[in-house]
Amino acid sequence: MKNGSITFLQTSMMFMLSVGLLNHVIIIPLVLDKAQRDSWISVLLAGAFCMIWVVLLYSAISKNREIRFFQWLKLTYGATVSYLMAGIACLYLLTLSTITLKDTVTWIHLSFATSTPKIVLASALLIVCVYNAYKGIESIANTAVIFLPLVVILGFYVSTANHPNKDYSLLKPYLEHGMMPVWHGVIYVGAGLIELSLLLFMQHHIRTRISFMSLVYLALILLGLTIGPLIGSIIEFGPKQASHLRFPAYEEWRLVTIGHFIEHMDFLSIYQWFSGAFLRISLTLFLITDILNIEKKGKKLLFLFLICTIQLIAISLPFSDPKFINLLTEILLPLIFWVMSCYFLIVIGLIHFGDRWRRIKS
Repeated sequence: MKNGSITFLQTSMMFMLSVGLLNHVIIIPLVLDKAQRDSWISVLLAGAFCMIWVVLLYSAISKNREIRFFQWLKLTYGATVSYLMAGIACLYLLTLSTITLKDTVTWIHLSFATSTPKIVLASALLIVCVYNAYKGIESIANTAVIFLPLVVILGFYVSTANHPNKDYSLLKPYLEHGMMPVWHGVIYVGAGLIELSLLLFMQHHIRTRISFMSLVYLALILLGLTIGPLIGSIIEFGPKQASHLRFPAYEEWRLVTIGHFIEHMDFLSIYQWFSGAFLRISLTLFLITDILNIEKKGKKLLFLFLICTIQLIAISLPFSDPKFINLLTEILLPLIFWVMSCYFLIVIGLIHFGDRWRRIKS
């Protein structure tokens, strides 16, 4: 057992909410748009590659460093390499946080608060996220432990309640448009699963051992959070209709009824979505300050508000939702997948080569 403030179980619960929101809500409509009926095959293929990635990730995690990764990088390879890699990581995390904020605010504005300005919704969400990030990794982990059980229960409930609306024959025929759309879908799913590599930046906070099988189970859970609602969208709405939905996971809630007299159960989706968004934005904000090693309370709070100001400016730009979706589909997520795959491969390589590099320098 190492010095640290959270367990790997708590870390897994954070990832289930954070990465689960991305894969469950943000990525699903993009995969459906590209691969349609065969989008679930994209998840299976991405899962196969993810298992290979887990092996590489575990090989780096098993080095068992107890100091911050970027501090170790500075001591081993020098300040230039450390600052460059830290800068890329912070830009990546800021992008993830802004995408989440934009998508969440768009959803709540279109669905429940059409008269409320988006800037007000975004500011309210960011205030609680900043407070959670400011309180530290223990606060974020504890909120995950509190929120996740009900999120999981509601997930199983919506799946079970929609059973009469499911038609599994809509999954056939397989590969009706060949493999190319499926491969396109793999990129979007992979852009979400690559976030598992953020464990490398959080390892010094985890006091319990991270085993290989625990990583495998976490990866499988994240895959399940993707393929479940994805198949649900296809068999409940049909591949064509599902591919045209902006928020398929939310639309599944709109089908839920209790008997013949109780409808509009979709308000329960607010808890699910906001739990994931709150945790995800809090975690990304915290990791940015942690990577930059900002520990003084006043400086940390000021920096968090600076990041939030940047995010508020970004989502306030006159950018329509169709253009935002096109930006995600054609540029941001493919770029995140390819760039961050290369980035984390370099990180893993640097970890394995670290001892040898020190001997060469000495």
